[in-house]
Amino acid sequence: MEQKKYWKGLEELHNDPSFVEASEKEFSDELPVEEIFDSSIVQKSHNRRDFLKMLGFSVSAATIAASCRIPVKKAIPYVIKPEEITPGVANYYASTFCDGNDFCPVLVKVRDGRPIKIEPSTSKHIADNSMNRFLFGGTSARAQASVLSLYDMTRPQNVTVGGKKVNKADVSAVDAEVISQLNDVKAKGGAIRLLSPTILSPSTRAVIADFMAAYPSTKHVVYDSVSYAGIAIAHERAFGKRTIPGYHFENARVIVSIGADFLGTWISPTEYARQYAQNRKVSPKKTEMSKHYHLESRLSLTGSNADYRAVVKPSEEAAAVLALYNKVNGSGGEGKLNTRAEELLSKAAADLIANKGQSLVVSGSNDSNVQLMVAAINNLLGNYGSTIHLSHASNTHQSSDRDVNTLLDELKSGAVGALIVYGANPVYDHWNGAVFADAIKGAAFTVSISDRADETTSLCKYHFPDSHFLESWNDYSPRTGLFTMSQPTIWPLFETRQAQQSLLIWMGKSEDYFTYLENYWKQNLFPQQTMYGDFQSFWDACVKEGAFEIPVTEVGSVATIDVAAASAAVSQAAENGSALELSLYEKVGLGNGRYANLPWLQELPDPVTRVVWDNYVCVSPKYAKDNGLNYTELDTDVPLVTVKAGNGTADLPVFILPGQPDNVVSIAVGYGRSKAGRSGSEIGKNVFPMLTYNGETTISYNPAVTITNTGKKYTLARTQTHWTFEGRDAINETNLAEYKKNPNEGIEEKEELKKIWGETLYPKQDFPAIKWGMSIDLNSCIGCGACAVSCQAENNVPVVGKTEVKRIHEMTWLRIDRYFSFPSDSGMIVKETEMGKIPDYQNVKVTFQPMLCQHCQNAPCENVCPVNATNHSDEGLNQMAYNRCIGTRYCANNCPYKVRRFNWLDYTTADVFPWNEPWIIPTLGIKDPGMTDPITRMVLNPDVTVRSRGVMEKCSFCVQRLQEAKLNAKKAGRPLKDGETKTACQTACPTDAIQFGNVNDEESVVRKDHEDARGYYVLAELNTRPSIAYMKKVRNSEEEHKA
Repeated sequence: MEQKKYWKGLEELHNDPSFVEASEKEFSDELPVEEIFDSSIVQKSHNRRDFLKMLGFSVSAATIAASCRIPVKKAIPYVIKPEEITPGVANYYASTFCDGNDFCPVLVKVRDGRPIKIEPSTSKHIADNSMNRFLFGGTSARAQASVLSLYDMTRPQNVTVGGKKVNKADVSAVDAEVISQLNDVKAKGGAIRLLSPTILSPSTRAVIADFMAAYPSTKHVVYDSVSYAGIAIAHERAFGKRTIPGYHFENARVIVSIGADFLGTWISPTEYARQYAQNRKVSPKKTEMSKHYHLESRLSLTGSNADYRAVVKPSEEAAAVLALYNKVNGSGGEGKLNTRAEELLSKAAADLIANKGQSLVVSGSNDSNVQLMVAAINNLLGNYGSTIHLSHASNTHQSSDRDVNTLLDELKSGAVGALIVYGANPVYDHWNGAVFADAIKGAAFTVSISDRADETTSLCKYHFPDSHFLESWNDYSPRTGLFTMSQPTIWPLFETRQAQQSLLIWMGKSEDYFTYLENYWKQNLFPQQTMYGDFQSFWDACVKEGAFEIPVTEVGSVATIDVAAASAAVSQAAENGSALELSLYEKVGLGNGRYANLPWLQELPDPVTRVVWDNYVCVSPKYAKDNGLNYTELDTDVPLVTVKAGNGTADLPVFILPGQPDNVVSIAVGYGRSKAGRSGSEIGKNVFPMLTYNGETTISYNPAVTITNTGKKYTLARTQTHWTFEGRDAINETNLAEYKKNPNEGIEEKEELKKIWGETLYPKQDFPAIKWGMSIDLNSCIGCGACAVSCQAENNVPVVGKTEVKRIHEMTWLRIDRYFSFPSDSGMIVKETEMGKIPDYQNVKVTFQPMLCQHCQNAPCENVCPVNATNHSDEGLNQMAYNRCIGTRYCANNCPYKVRRFNWLDYTTADVFPWNEPWIIPTLGIKDPGMTDPITRMVLNPDVTVRSRGVMEKCSFCVQRLQEAKLNAKKAGRPLKDGETKTACQTACPTDAIQFGNVNDEESVVRKDHEDARGYYVLAELNTRPSIAYMKKVRNSEEEHKA
């Protein structure tokens, strides 16, 4: 069987000469020593001593940079130790990460009173067979990065009136002003409007209800920048209840998604990823897996993981839903899609019919008629009550687009007497944001309650800063019957106040929100349970466990769907397409822009494009070629185009993406913030104005788009081909049919490998007690990036910025390589002159592979270090002695996996080097002081050394965690248990793709994975003897996949 070729970018596929030359270089460019002598320094007069200092630096810059020492720090003990704090020992508090739509139960790691890390939560109150169980046990990149937002120095620190700060002593007077104004509007019969995102907190909703009772003319308008109102409206029409149902991918044997990126950003991706992974794991004892069909208008994270994928234009997604309904219903119909899409739908329909009640169809469209047809398909298949539950509904994304636009009309007409904006930012992220801005400016009385002085807040007269979720008490109900808690893990850093407390004060109530919250649970939740006899025991247990669920009885619902009317509306919508269409989407990391000021997320590469610190226009290779927009991967400057659509115009760089439809361009929202903060403002362009509104819901595509080449260039920081394996195999995959024929395929190769590994000139290494190892299942890894951000938070990995990433100086210890490939039978033509013969760039296959230090037993890095700074431990770890490293970088050059990182600059100020201060070398593009802020440095993990300039670093297998686990076992007088030691990447992974443990333990999960036939080692032929086994990827398709 012919092997496939895997490639990270088009330049690697074509074997471009400039790419080959760059890949053979040890370093990306020359040392930027000349930047030290900028004009501001050279023009100054200097004495002889200063001249000699500069001369000496110019001669020995690299040596000095490599020899900086880490400064000595003196520890100061507690005078009176707080009872709950033991110095050096972490406390964990159950909490909830939530911003109205993103939701994740978490544990907060607190060291010496400082929250420093987010971990996944488990709760004894959640049953093993609970429908809610997949909400627990995993995290997302955003949840992991949320702890950094606590220490953001650009958070509002005081109440402001008209932009002027108010002293703490005068806040009560400002409250009196607000109360007076509200009463004045109330007396005049004026309208009061409260605008907020979806409120998941039942106690907060009760506070708002009380506020509306105190001011009867108040209306609560719910606004989410990324709307899912179409699903809720469709289910209201079909079942009589406006709701977003609970989707259960774990119960589905066949999944059909039309434009729904449910592994990336759609509704509840962390939960869905955990569900999805349940039926994607295979072994000799479990050879069945779900089958995933995906139709989309851009290459998404979910599409990258599908077994079968085809592309259509955004306007054709409606036609695809209608075609699928006709095929499932047996009514046929004329095909209006491309051949591959029609074939995919026919095959999917057959599998859906064969798996009634065990299938699931979802759509990413926000058109209520399209969603009504999706509901009709699922109803035909008997999926309601099995893979879709109306009683176990989602409480997220409850916005009404029509209500928001009605509010805008009211503001423009002057009908609103008072506007209170709580956590919403329509001036930035509404499709008509400019009109919203003018309307708010003209409003008589405006108040903002927000944790950030964002674009909307800056236009409001009064601003009451909201507290961070890690500083607050609150509750949440993301699903019917499920309740979670959040509790303060640190005293508020600034003069902030919870929004709920502000509302209570303004309605004249004297109780604090904690008391209100506690009373709400006592009156509403405690009576519904039987586990605890008294309220205090119930409350304490819920705070400790972080969650509680009340059983929900599934009530059968009869669907009344007017298929004819919905079908006619969908057919009409499908006719509104054009030759070129625009698709707008959220990035997995940055989302809707709320997290724009988190540099951890800005520097997290997009899983598909591998670009950081920007948004851009994704185009297909054919579109780029036809429109003169081609470039090579080594061109740091790419064409800049002007995009016009809807109410928006933006100049954006071009990114050529295999898998992109030829007649569709895609752009990520969430960029172009003007009031985000130091790290997020003026990054990329805002394209929310390019959304469309159909009179009922906001639509995330625009069929009327024009693109014009400006003739200018723009620098993109792209990481996809920064490191290559020079054509050597890194990916191993097959299909399910082949795997079923011989699930033990690969055992013989392993036996041969052991013989090869036994032949070495190195002294034999024995690890009698512990030999640490890891396994990574490529079937489970979806490429979401949660592991990368978790590693960054745990190990104090620095952010380097766009300029340094462009120089291939990024510091991430764990990267997720994205590989493209074609089916084996498509042939491989790599000459540029024969590019036109390649069958179809629109339908490439994608594979993700986390790559980190392999902790090789024959480590090539160890024998080239002249000072033995990198060496081997007696537990199999390839370890670094930072204070011994002199920065020769020989180890990085000799590492075949390219996972070692060098500190070219002093990114975290462990040893401030005067020449890389931002005001000395402005050409580095450094504008965010980052870890130089004392507050921001509070996020650093004290268990991990902060590395200085000139030092090499890389994955340590979280050795600090291993030591902690061993000490705990030693204190308990017992051996380590399997699963007791977990790395940061392992705990963050929502799909449990990563396993870690003692390979010497024959019963350990990691030992069994290493011995499994699917397990293989990357570049095993080099005899490096890695400690990480990758589990071969298995796709459930009939197409050839073996590699």
